[in-house]
Amino acid sequence: MNRRSLRMLSSITAILLISAITVACSTKQQPSLAAEKSVDKDTTKLNPSFAPGGNFDLSKWELQLPTGSKFTTISSGKLQGPSGYQDLYFYTDKTDGSMTFMCPTTGTTSSGSLHPRTEFREITSGWATSGTNIMTVIEKVTQVPGNTAIGQIFQAPPSPSKPLLEVQYTKDGSLKLMLEDTNKGGSSTIHPIGNVPLGKPFTYSLSLTGTTITVTIDGKASTFTMPPSFEGEHFYFKVGNYDQTAKAGAPGATPGTIVQVYSLNVTHQPS
Repeated sequence: MNRRSLRMLSSITAILLISAITVACSTKQQPSLAAEKSVDKDTTKLNPSFAPGGNFDLSKWELQLPTGSKFTTISSGKLQGPSGYQDLYFYTDKTDGSMTFMCPTTGTTSSGSLHPRTEFREITSGWATSGTNIMTVIEKVTQVPGNTAIGQIFQAPPSPSKPLLEVQYTKDGSLKLMLEDTNKGGSSTIHPIGNVPLGKPFTYSLSLTGTTITVTIDGKASTFTMPPSFEGEHFYFKVGNYDQTAKAGAPGATPGTIVQVYSLNVTHQPS
């Protein structure tokens, strides 16, 4: 073989070697689309032996329970850590480690409410809508006799003690947005936003930026405009189990609605 042929053979060999290395590196560095989509729903890190505060960051939440003479509030400090607060109404599911909110068929109600609740309230004096405010939750509803509010955006004091909106889950699996017509309450508009079978995990998010409300169910977004009377108000998030069919009365042990949460994240970004 002459020198020219040897040089050509060496060049071809080098090109093939470089191509093989490039393909190998690209294959190693690029994650699959399936892996990217499964990240948010990975619940393997939840420890069933921990109280909810050992699996979730509860530093920005307080818990409202359907017990006591006026209803009971559990502080964030008592909720936090693997040995944090849990009871009949709020506990870790021993099978999958989910944070479970049980609302009984009867229980103590908060002032101005007809229904008991097992629900988190965000600890804040209220945030403005000028920034980006998002709550994202992965959960499933395993039992509901009628419908329950699983997430809210609520007006902060000194505004009227009324929600801007509630995300409601009904027994047929339909998800609806209850949007108040004014900041005084008293009338509202219901919007269908999705459907998830009972017992199936799903992801939802609530976002409020300016006057734009965005509700996303498993990646499908619906947008709404905040009614004018709410403009200039400050707000906070609520999440959990506010059963709209439960009645005021002595705190019961019979479950009405059960909501199991696998992930809970809140983001506030100033404008």
